[in-house]
Amino acid sequence: MGMVIKRRQLVMATMVVALGAAVFVNWYFTKPNIQTNESVQTAGSVTEKSDTVNLGDAEYVNSSKKTTVDKSKDIKDSKEYFAQAKLNRSNAHDKALETLNSVIGNSNSSKTAIDNASAELTRLSGVIKQEADIENLIKAKIKGDCIVVINGEKAEVVVAKGVLDDNVIMQIKEIVINQSGILAENITIIESK
Repeated sequence: MGMVIKRRQLVMATMVVALGAAVFVNWYFTKPNIQTNESVQTAGSVTEKSDTVNLGDAEYVNSSKKTTVDKSKDIKDSKEYFAQAKLNRSNAHDKALETLNSVIGNSNSSKTAIDNASAELTRLSGVIKQEADIENLIKAKIKGDCIVVINGEKAEVVVAKGVLDDNVIMQIKEIVINQSGILAENITIIESK
């Protein structure tokens, strides 16, 4: 009987680790492609253009042609981006919550597996609340849309195009630090394209 309990505990521990890996992989493939280079984070900075497209990259512009910009299309694209990003984040959170609840609700789960899943569920619930609180405070400050993704000791903030300057960056970092305790150097702030 002692061997059966150890085997069950091993299986449940493996399931919790697999769940954590699945949540990370899901988050990794659904998050926006963000370049964390410090020069991208500050307003007015320019980075070299590469073959990959990263959210918030600066581009050199040198043209004598007059072009018209369809601002309504930009606004629509921005709203679609934020809606899709929030949907992707919500789906990842929902899958993780569902998996954790299934481990907790499974009568064959060991006490260790249930305790680990409960702790992860509490942590994930806290992260979801922090993301929502930070987003609401940033929206009130910048009068524009944003999305916040907290992953462990790092936070990534994507704001609507045209709102970043040095003062706004400082205010956003202050909000994230005060709400989450994440260090300033672990906060990435970029504009959507």
